[in-house]
Amino acid sequence: MSATSIQRKSTAKATNPTTDLFGNTVNALKATHTEELVIALCGPIGSPLHEVAETIGGILDGVFDYTECRQIRLSKYIEDYSGKVGISIPPKTPGNAFDRRNALISAGDELRKKFGNAILVELAVNDISEERERFKQERSDTAYRPRRVCHVIDSIKNQEELDLLRTVYREMLYVIGVFSPLDLREANLKKSGLGAVHISQLIDRDSGEELPHGQTVRDTFPLSDFFLRVETGTDSQLRARVERYLHLIFGTKILTPSVAETAMYAAASAAGNSACLSRQVGAALTSSDGEVLSIGWNDVPKPLGGLYMSDSAKDTFGEHDHRCWNVEGGKCFNDDEKDLLAQHIVHSLASYISDDKIAAATAAVKSDKKLKNLIEFSRSIHAEMHAILTAGKTAGARISGGKLYVTTYPCHSCARHIVASGVSEVFYIEPYRKSLATRLHADSISESEQDVRKVRILPYDGVAPSRFLALFRMKPDSRKQNGRMIIVPLKQAQPRIEKSLEALPALEALVVQSLTRKQILGLNGEPSDETSPPAAA
Repeated sequence: MSATSIQRKSTAKATNPTTDLFGNTVNALKATHTEELVIALCGPIGSPLHEVAETIGGILDGVFDYTECRQIRLSKYIEDYSGKVGISIPPKTPGNAFDRRNALISAGDELRKKFGNAILVELAVNDISEERERFKQERSDTAYRPRRVCHVIDSIKNQEELDLLRTVYREMLYVIGVFSPLDLREANLKKSGLGAVHISQLIDRDSGEELPHGQTVRDTFPLSDFFLRVETGTDSQLRARVERYLHLIFGTKILTPSVAETAMYAAASAAGNSACLSRQVGAALTSSDGEVLSIGWNDVPKPLGGLYMSDSAKDTFGEHDHRCWNVEGGKCFNDDEKDLLAQHIVHSLASYISDDKIAAATAAVKSDKKLKNLIEFSRSIHAEMHAILTAGKTAGARISGGKLYVTTYPCHSCARHIVASGVSEVFYIEPYRKSLATRLHADSISESEQDVRKVRILPYDGVAPSRFLALFRMKPDSRKQNGRMIIVPLKQAQPRIEKSLEALPALEALVVQSLTRKQILGLNGEPSDETSPPAAA
């Protein structure tokens, strides 16, 4: 008798037929849920990505009794398919570490250029799909069976790779951003036989190439679900941090947010108040002992104090809201002033420029990075300053020695106010390439973990604000039964956010079809021998 038949027989004794029907439907759907996990790693070159992958596998095996933790290295696909773009990857031998790594990056760029930015992750999805199909065939199953298997993808390098994974695997996917301070990353790369000049070149190239098909780790990293800052390089520190994240995924321990996680969630929530046309930024300022003193966001200040905010009860149609979105057709005043400045510069040089070159010269000045990076003409107060001003009204001296949590790295304009306020540390998620904070204030600001005599600006470590509620908010009565705490056996624990197996094969099949169209795979699903496939659409 099938499991479905047993459920129908047992529920037939109940008195409420509506409940019976609903209960059977829920149970049938739950039976399709799988404990499979997909964990993607993202991090700058030199960070301990491989060590994190090994640690995840060890904990899932030893603590949670997963039958397998498969490591999928995207660099292996680059090596396997580099011939498709006419690049030869040097073998791994002493003395050629730079040539090999540089060739892998170049081949990866060319593969993305020819087949689309997500090509390496498409191959990983195909790998996962094939492995699931083999498991099904080996057991002569007629349907896919839920399994305790984890696929660790090491490592994603651009946003389209991440977008594809999230589209296919949804809640089943967790992305861990792995980061180590620069000196530790340089030391790790040195161990592989690289010299200082080559290390610098690889780090610059890895962080964010100015190519549409290049690596954009700098932009992809902030989209992670967890941020893991590895400072000491010790195995015990790494294991403890990874194990905490896995317990959050499985809900097997009562874990509450850290001070940093609470503050960064407050900062991210505050960012939602901003109507700035450029970007939404949020900040939260804490005392030295972690109490949140204030929040702030970037927006236009209003007369007599505070910032403009939407208030449907008083201002239904925004008639008293003078933020940029509601003035002169939604004009960015910062961009407008920069355009006027470019015209002024060209006009002042008019005697040196022929009339037929004026328009081209103006366009060239407007596109100059130095001009584009100017932020001085914005009407908005920045999130950091908003938080500091608000805390100054309510908390006063408690700001001194406090910490500032910001969704984006502070600009050089805010940096001087942060230093003057007495804040001791700043933590951020998104990088901000325009910032000159450390260059203009090298005497008082540092990005070094060890430089405790300066204001330290450091990458955030903890659960991403986007996953905060999903991982920390519990369902009613999920922690206790009959007045006692529920103990979930670790080796039977299931991920808190479940995924049905019914959808996965169909979504993965669409990715496999894409690989076949690109002639990366043949019609039989095996690697294609074609060397000149059509470019991706």
